[in-house]
Amino acid sequence: MATVLILSTILLVLISTLLHKYFTRNFNYWKSKNVFYIKPIPLLGNMLPALIMKTTLGEWLGDLSHKIKKDYFGIFVFDRPVLVVQSPKLVKLILQKDFEYFQNRSVAHYEHDPILSNFMFMAKNPRWKAVRSKLSPVFSTGKLKQMFPHILNEANLMVDYVRNLANVPNVESKEICAKFSTNVIARCAFAIDARCFNTENAEFRYSTAFRLFTGLLAPKLANALDMSLFDPRVLNRLSSIFGEILSSRISTPELKGKDLIDIFIEESKSNNVHFDQNVMMAQALQFFAAGFETVSGTLSFTLYELCVNLQLQDRLRTEIFDNLEKHDGITCEGVSEMKFLDMCIAETLRKYPVLPFLDRTCLRDYKVENSDLVIEKDLDVYIPMFALHFNPEFFPQPEKYDPQRFADKSKINNEGLYYVPFGDGPRICIGNRFGLLAVKIGLVSLLSKYKLEATSQTPRPIKFEPKALILQSNVGVPLTFVPI
Repeated sequence: MATVLILSTILLVLISTLLHKYFTRNFNYWKSKNVFYIKPIPLLGNMLPALIMKTTLGEWLGDLSHKIKKDYFGIFVFDRPVLVVQSPKLVKLILQKDFEYFQNRSVAHYEHDPILSNFMFMAKNPRWKAVRSKLSPVFSTGKLKQMFPHILNEANLMVDYVRNLANVPNVESKEICAKFSTNVIARCAFAIDARCFNTENAEFRYSTAFRLFTGLLAPKLANALDMSLFDPRVLNRLSSIFGEILSSRISTPELKGKDLIDIFIEESKSNNVHFDQNVMMAQALQFFAAGFETVSGTLSFTLYELCVNLQLQDRLRTEIFDNLEKHDGITCEGVSEMKFLDMCIAETLRKYPVLPFLDRTCLRDYKVENSDLVIEKDLDVYIPMFALHFNPEFFPQPEKYDPQRFADKSKINNEGLYYVPFGDGPRICIGNRFGLLAVKIGLVSLLSKYKLEATSQTPRPIKFEPKALILQSNVGVPLTFVPI
């Protein structure tokens, strides 16, 4: 019995030692490169604060960056070394000038999935470049104008929905924005009436938080487990719907909806570009996944800032009323003319970036200019949004909501890249103009009918939900809609 116990103890020690060596095998990486780094712990690396949900991932990276105050430094995402870059000049090199070294993202790539492998957000080059070149015309100004009536119709439904909640204190505006966002994207991407303002459990509402976290931070694990970003049931259902509508549009051309499906068909005919169904489905699904957070989050955070900054709200409403009178209602041209509206949304995206960081993978060894650092092939690079967007050198009093920062956009990013809400360079978000258009139409529609008032339950300031990868208020955005 004693012998068995001794052997078991020896075996346990041996296994523990081997596991420790395996999970710490890279922990001398940054020391060997003479790069400042955060001391890691076995298995978790530097991820403990994010994993125990003390703070959001974006705030954690931002806090590290502000404390360290170096152009770049090293961290460990579990056992994987990652370079964190917060120098605007180096960010510009990575995203723009020397993009050829950093064409791929570090996220899971799902190369064997016929749909997810065509997601531009995750696709590697050359697949990414091939898909992007086909899709660029899909998001042209002319194509966005085709979608404008659909967005405006959903905004009108939102205004009608809010009418039933007028003067009710502590209405959860974030949920209203989520319903609007879901309706807009379901209609524009899938030609579906999601009817979110008619039901509390609409089919299009779903969560992918854990899957997104794994795909973003543990891509090898996600690929090894064949973990899709989406619930397979949702994916199959949407694929079926998309296929049925696509077939009916092709067989019955007169059934036009001026949505993403029609645009795909038009581009295939006019420019002789072939879109197979998987590519089209991938873009529609990505349109939904990326657009939902961009529209709902940006819209709700802007409503929040305007309800606690009444002078800004009044100024924006004056611009809106002047514009509506000039154009006899809400028009695509009129919305594009509203400068202060654009400034407010730009400031919202600065304070509340959609993604916590941008990620790139180095394709071949890259020597950083004026430095001894060589970013080695296959090393991942993170660009922390909070570090850039809250840098007081470029944005004085960064905690203050001040749209005036964007009165002259030509002065932004004139010393490198430090404002990148949609990324930058060749891999900038291709659908960003659609998202901005939807947010603008939603804001104009609401502010032309209602005054936003804060209540005793409106948070000041907002604190973020640490369990969410995408920024969310931990208590929502309660406010009161007062009819004008």
